[in-house]
Amino acid sequence: MKKIKYTRVFILGVFVYILFKAIIILIGENTSNLLLENNTYTLKKKVDALVIRDEYLIKSDTDGTLSLSVGENEKIHKSQELATIYNNKINGNINKEIQRLKEDIKSIEKENSSLKRGILYSKKEQLDILQEKVKSNTSTYYAESPGVLSFKYDEYSNVYTPDSLENITKEDIKNTKNSFIQTKGNNEHVKEGDVIFRVINNNEIYMVFANDDKKLFNEGDSVKIEINKKQINGEIYKVYKKDDYFLTTIKITQQNIGIFDTRHEEFDIIYRQMEALRIPKDSIVKHDKKRGAYVINEETKKPEFTEIKGNYYEDDNYIYMDFRTNKANGVDTIDLYDRIVLKPNFINKRIKIFN
Repeated sequence: MKKIKYTRVFILGVFVYILFKAIIILIGENTSNLLLENNTYTLKKKVDALVIRDEYLIKSDTDGTLSLSVGENEKIHKSQELATIYNNKINGNINKEIQRLKEDIKSIEKENSSLKRGILYSKKEQLDILQEKVKSNTSTYYAESPGVLSFKYDEYSNVYTPDSLENITKEDIKNTKNSFIQTKGNNEHVKEGDVIFRVINNNEIYMVFANDDKKLFNEGDSVKIEINKKQINGEIYKVYKKDDYFLTTIKITQQNIGIFDTRHEEFDIIYRQMEALRIPKDSIVKHDKKRGAYVINEETKKPEFTEIKGNYYEDDNYIYMDFRTNKANGVDTIDLYDRIVLKPNFINKRIKIFN
């Protein structure tokens, strides 16, 4: 009886062993893994940014009718005439009379008749009188500096300036809203103090955003800003250390109309385009205070911990290994065509993986 009992226990033990091995093999064959291949990746980060420009407002110093000499978003040069405001004291018929006199004078001069010299002299005198009367009751506006002209403005033009970059805070960015106001158009009535233009120095445009990762953006780095499906070239201008975050400032190095009339916007910042091996962060583990992934040894089929080191970059979801630079520098780390275990756990870190 005892012999039969021992035989049954032995058979049960063998069965359990076979079942265990079968389960291990099954787990090994169904453990997800990833073959690391070389691809080109665009690394970007979405940021909530404040746009700051070197700009100034031109305001009307009288009541009257606005006559524009330039168009919206037009590039202007220093001292260029931008607009004239005709004071309401001037009767609109005077301008018509001036035009009529100019046409009469031109016609008489073509005739070149000595009999009409007196008439010509008289009409020129009338024209001078009317033009002087208009001149004394108009205000002409000129550009103080070169730039781009906008017919929109907001309350922050004189608040957020290039001189204030260092003092911007996370709260400033969060609380500032887009609130642009359209200026008056051609031949419309304006009042004293009304804004008629905003002049933007298109060489001094900045974007400011709060960032928790100091290593992600470094002063002098070239970046691209995505806005309205277009890309604008920029450069990391300054990184300011705040209490518990960093304030990153990008200077726009490419002139672009699309960023002239916005104050607060969400942008995608492309901070790197590179050839790399992309490792999902849910494959990353810590072992002996080192960060790495389990690479499958193709001879033994067992996962082996390999530390991530050398030249790499990361975003919220992936680590990007610059394997070419690592190999050139002799760095022993994860390499091209390595297979890594996806979502490693207690079991699959200790078994053979065949698939």
